Amino acid sequence: MNSTNKFVFSNAVVAGKLVHDIIVKVEGGYISSISNNSNGDIDLTGYTAVPSFIDVHTHGMLGVDTASLSPESIGKWLKALPRTGTLKVVSALVSSDRVTTQAFLKSVEYARKTVFEEPCAEVLGARMEGPFISHAKKGAHNEAFILDPSIVNYKNITGKLASQVRIVDIAPEVGKAMEMIPYLSSKGVIPSIGHSDSDAITARKAISLGATEATHLFNAMRSIFHREPGIAGEVLINDSINAEIINDPNHLSPGIIRLAVRSKGEDKIVGITDSIAATMMPDGIYQLGTLSVTLKSGKCTITGSEVIAGSVLTMDSAFRNFIEQGYSIEQTVKFLSTNPARIMGLPEEGSIEPGKRANIAIIDNMNKVAGVIKNGIFYDFRN
Repeated sequence: MNSTNKFVFSNAVVAGKLVHDIIVKVEGGYISSISNNSNGDIDLTGYTAVPSFIDVHTHGMLGVDTASLSPESIGKWLKALPRTGTLKVVSALVSSDRVTTQAFLKSVEYARKTVFEEPCAEVLGARMEGPFISHAKKGAHNEAFILDPSIVNYKNITGKLASQVRIVDIAPEVGKAMEMIPYLSSKGVIPSIGHSDSDAITARKAISLGATEATHLFNAMRSIFHREPGIAGEVLINDSINAEIINDPNHLSPGIIRLAVRSKGEDKIVGITDSIAATMMPDGIYQLGTLSVTLKSGKCTITGSEVIAGSVLTMDSAFRNFIEQGYSIEQTVKFLSTNPARIMGLPEEGSIEPGKRANIAIIDNMNKVAGVIKNGIFYDFRN
């Protein structure tokens, strides 16, 4: 049941600007007003309010792998996410066969329809990171399941569950990708170019046809060369596409992230985790789809190789990483909240201002999550 409350914060990112000593009034799950009145119901003095995070690329955590979701594991996963400040996610699947893909889509449908014990994150839909990718840039995908991009293959592998899909990753240089990209756009699905050996010209065409997202920029894609900028070079200079960034020590250096932010502009950067089942777990062996992954000292690799396999990043860790690298809290909120909300078509999310849904992450002075407000209800993680 939604209640009316006035929350007192020392700081908050309101409509994209950092302000101080404010009251956020919440009614019926929405922010009704923001003021400097000192009389509040819930005193969170000393804390900072930011819009809750939205992760559009995650494969799980706490031993939970999206390729083998059960009702129990879905609940475990979604219950853990709010403690990272994350209240909405897109559940991602690596390249898999038709049976596994449809089981995954069925689990996403279940997660979207089921009311779980609060606080828990909500699943916005499914992301098919494969199978429509390049063999040359397969990364941590089982090559046996890779398919040429085509409308026919897409319809066959999703079957009657295509309505659950929100994002599809595509290598634009392969198969009938140039037919599939506008088809997906027409269905309200985001085509994301990645796991690709595309040259710049091919990438540019894909973007012109409706590809609006680039999957984990620089990772599993052709690198920039001074006579052939490749897919990464085209993404950097093309204003019509957003770029996903995994801000952890294993995927990108701080310097290359700064290059991306300067090239794309802060409104086109989307921070993701690409987290896998090993996230929040001790060193050991975990699964990513059908592949065995080894976690050692914070780095995930396909077992027996040096191939990076996702990450153990969480959105609150990404928040701290951006701040420590010198980005303002306003920029960081754009990367992790505002921009993901925009690309997912969520006009009520991603900002703290009147009329928006009251989904807020509460940050302490160490930039850790002390609690969340979900649909106006306060959940305290300090004890």
